[in-house]
Amino acid sequence: MPQKALCVAFLWHMHQPDYRNMQTGETYLPWTRFHAVKDYHDMAALAEKAGMRLTINVVPSLMDQLVSYGEGNARETHAILTLRDASILAEHEKIFLLKAFFMLSPKHMVSPYPRYQELWDRRGNPDEQGIYSSGLRSFTTQDYRDLQMWYNLTWCGQELRRDPEIARFFSKGRGFTEEDKKRLLEIQNSFISRILPFYRSLSESRKIEISVSPYYHPILPLLCDTHSARESQPSIPLPPGPFIYPQDAREHISRSLRIYEESFGCVARGMWPSEGALSDAALHEARKAGIQWLASDESVLLNSLQKDHQAAGHLPPERKFCAYHWGNAPEGPCLFFRDHALSDLFGFSYQHWPAEDAVEDFFKRLRGIRNSLPDDKHYVVPVILDGENAWEHYPDNGTEFLSILYRRLSKSEEFHAVTFSEFLELEKHREPLKSVVAGSWIYGNLATWIGHSEKNRAWELMTDARKFLNSYQRTNPGQKQLDLAFHEMMIAEGSDWFWWYGDDHQTDNAAEFDALFRSHLKNVYRYLDAPPPISLDEPIKKTTSIVQLKNPVHTISPQINGKGGNYFDWLSAGYAVPVGGDSMHRIDRLIEKILFGFDLSSFYLRLDLAPTRMSEFPETSSIRIHFISSKECSLSIEYSGKWNCKALQWPSSDQHPIFAGDKVLELGIPLEVLAVHKPEDVSLFILVMDSGREIERFPNTGFLTIHTNPWTLDQQDWVV
Repeated sequence: MPQKALCVAFLWHMHQPDYRNMQTGETYLPWTRFHAVKDYHDMAALAEKAGMRLTINVVPSLMDQLVSYGEGNARETHAILTLRDASILAEHEKIFLLKAFFMLSPKHMVSPYPRYQELWDRRGNPDEQGIYSSGLRSFTTQDYRDLQMWYNLTWCGQELRRDPEIARFFSKGRGFTEEDKKRLLEIQNSFISRILPFYRSLSESRKIEISVSPYYHPILPLLCDTHSARESQPSIPLPPGPFIYPQDAREHISRSLRIYEESFGCVARGMWPSEGALSDAALHEARKAGIQWLASDESVLLNSLQKDHQAAGHLPPERKFCAYHWGNAPEGPCLFFRDHALSDLFGFSYQHWPAEDAVEDFFKRLRGIRNSLPDDKHYVVPVILDGENAWEHYPDNGTEFLSILYRRLSKSEEFHAVTFSEFLELEKHREPLKSVVAGSWIYGNLATWIGHSEKNRAWELMTDARKFLNSYQRTNPGQKQLDLAFHEMMIAEGSDWFWWYGDDHQTDNAAEFDALFRSHLKNVYRYLDAPPPISLDEPIKKTTSIVQLKNPVHTISPQINGKGGNYFDWLSAGYAVPVGGDSMHRIDRLIEKILFGFDLSSFYLRLDLAPTRMSEFPETSSIRIHFISSKECSLSIEYSGKWNCKALQWPSSDQHPIFAGDKVLELGIPLEVLAVHKPEDVSLFILVMDSGREIERFPNTGFLTIHTNPWTLDQQDWVV
């Protein structure tokens, strides 16, 4: 029986990707705010109350967002719709609320609250388009107002619920007012502003350690060289053309260390590399940056020891629960490898157990580990996992479970809770590790972020953008716009976009992640005054854009005068209307409806704009119409006292578009220009631009594809 206490090192990883669209300034998804009011402060407060030593890892891109919320600068879609007066909600906004404002764990975040459960039940089931028609018919103005309130209220964590006003809201339960909604969000933003100062206070008093991740959470081995994925999976399919930019990995690390020092007043000692992903090239960059320790998963350790013929199929406890020294240089860094099974119990299993039973099971497993180890030195069990997403699946956000666990660990003589830096001070012995096999905490490989056709397509597009940026930098050094373009490149390099591509993970927000990823790549080109490739407008994730679409039933030959013609001019036209329901709908949409049709000579397009927005259309804005098939061409519609149309990309010098703008915008484009000589699919999309920035797109994702066949359409369909 060993005499030394077994060290236990918890690391809670706090991370959300940057949900901001840099073109519009909108934050599309609410998860940063929700986890801020529920988890980020509470997880540190629980540790402080119990005197628990642990490490909290913070991603700098999350820190930026917390500052934005705390200062009241975040323009978040869900918050804006929460504050929208329920008495004037448009139908598409109601559709959105009925879908998006129930995106949570119903067992612990809906069922305990009778009014929220009532709204859940009355919402009914979605139809084929994902619309909750039953709720649309039955919900009153007060129902929508209470839904707006409850969706935000239920995310409030235990610390925030001690606020007297928040407690009053929970007691009130229903009949909320517009002022109640406003006050709730004000309290949440104020609470968020306290999180980073609270972390700094705990760090300065040495109650916790704060570690950091690379700035925008990239997979460092893949930034250094995408070929590193084949170290653990030699046959994994890779995109054509490698991505080899170790300088980008270096920049993510160095920028993260700078913001860490600015925020917490000291130098970071440790790093959880994004997704625990390590390679020799990544560790080389960490060493140069002065990082003293990093952590990964035991599967990476096993692969690395097997490569060096030091392990065969499993890790002996004395090799698993210790610190390692990487490489031959004296400065290391040191490496820790998490216990995969124990970490997964916290993430996926203990939520279903009574709190006391779960804690007892954890201690039983720790005793088994302690009894398997010699008494020659101190050993450490790293437990590392997401510090935010698991807890809504626990009763009371895991408060009872974590409180019991922390109290028992803090008082235990068998086990000693430590930070990772404390363990390095306590135990000087390091096991040597000459090299690591590139991998992550998921199966010890990198297949979660590369290898699938969608993931590889994303890498292919990102490689093209990075090559363009690199080429521009060589010929135009020192330009300020380069910094803006590189910033967009760094955001696109984040791991989260690639996580949701492929078949291994599912989310209702896949379209948002896809669109945001491609928008950042587009911005690389835009900041350098180059048109983004049309390929960046095609979704990588194959999801359905929610657009109500009706095809033409007869050929049309409308009079192009901007008046909308007489009744019969557009009667047989097809149309496309955004119906809402997708969580990336525009808050104030300019384009309300599109009508389209054709005859034997031309393709016709009519844009019906929101009257209030049309009357206020600024001279800095434009509407761009892009045709991508059969022939690529684009036009820009602008307003300076009157509507004007000019060709941006036009394949014909002797045929021109017909345009008129007044009550509506109408276009006639020769079929010859579109290269339509036989029945063809014509694909297009429309952008609303302001000062060169994209602020609206129709459809939200992908293209509007219209089968164009004026030769036989009139023989197929008849209008009476």
